[in-house]
Amino acid sequence: MKKILLIAVAAVLAISMAAVGCGTPEPEPEEPIELDFVTFWPSVDFQYDLGHNNWAAAIEALVEADTDYEVDITVSTVPNPYAIWDGVQAGTYDIGATGPGYTPGIMTLWEGPEYPAALNRSNAYSMSMCLQELYDTFAPLQAEMDDANVKVMHFWSTGPGYFLMTEGNNVTTLADFDALTKPIRAANPASVKTITALGADPLGAPMSAALEEFEAGNLAGILCPTDTPKGFGLGAYVKNGTFAPFSYQFVFMKVMNLATWNSLPAEVQAVFDEVNEAWPEYYGQLRTWGEADGLQYCFDEIAGFTMYYLPDEDPTEYQDWVDACYPDLIDAWIADEDTANRDALWGNFTALDLQMAGLYGDWTPGATPPTPPLP
Repeated sequence: MKKILLIAVAAVLAISMAAVGCGTPEPEPEEPIELDFVTFWPSVDFQYDLGHNNWAAAIEALVEADTDYEVDITVSTVPNPYAIWDGVQAGTYDIGATGPGYTPGIMTLWEGPEYPAALNRSNAYSMSMCLQELYDTFAPLQAEMDDANVKVMHFWSTGPGYFLMTEGNNVTTLADFDALTKPIRAANPASVKTITALGADPLGAPMSAALEEFEAGNLAGILCPTDTPKGFGLGAYVKNGTFAPFSYQFVFMKVMNLATWNSLPAEVQAVFDEVNEAWPEYYGQLRTWGEADGLQYCFDEIAGFTMYYLPDEDPTEYQDWVDACYPDLIDAWIADEDTANRDALWGNFTALDLQMAGLYGDWTPGATPPTPPLP
């Protein structure tokens, strides 16, 4: 009897083990983390195609390789860059590429680096590295961004400034600005003040509106880097340019909605941090390449296009342009409010400008775009 009972128990155990082995379903795979990423660059522009798409692809690949999760990032264009910041803060968008210049009065410390000055502003590479290092080492800037209720991904910059003008509106002397009958498009508050100080009327407008204003014949030109004729379709309107590197800088930033960031697993956050650490340098190199490509496009595709390199052609006149803006504009900005922090920021910024120009200012892009650093 005891033997029969033992056999029965063994049979029951065997059946139970078999049921466990065959009947327990495999764990369901994690659903992909879906994130949307909005930018104001059109999809044909190198910043979208080679910059943002490669950033998203690097994160997706590293998350898949290094974690148990999957991330899908969808990149798209929002025509009005002014809407990006509000949309990220509100959670309408998860990630946005924009700039403090498109949100005047909110991140006021970031206005400083965009003011005209007798700085190096060698290329987008050195200028991007300067901005990221400024943020990493200047606590009041970090506090300003913390108060904004977003997660900062990273910063980068344009290269130096050019006045790209319509036919018959060359500006090579201060008198030329005074003679203009139409305004010059300005990207940010510092550019508005720069154009005014030089003697012309500014028109503050996003790039989408700038194109519309050019199409309507309402602009004499634009203060910007050299990628815009190709990437934003302005090549049909601008016919000449004047290189004035002191006059312009635009701070770009990539930010994430804070609730979205806090919802990500720690391993996924670590991947974002790894990619973001590498991307200011890549974006700086990419923009240096893209702006050189855009300038070459002007010479190759715009009939009769001319470029006047003012610092080389007429150093005395160039100094007059600088003197019309600097140091009065930056001094007024520093004195306006939060003077101690603004003064300290300007000192740190100018020192980093010099340092980064020495490290990266002579970097020359190749014929093909730089290779993304990751993965």
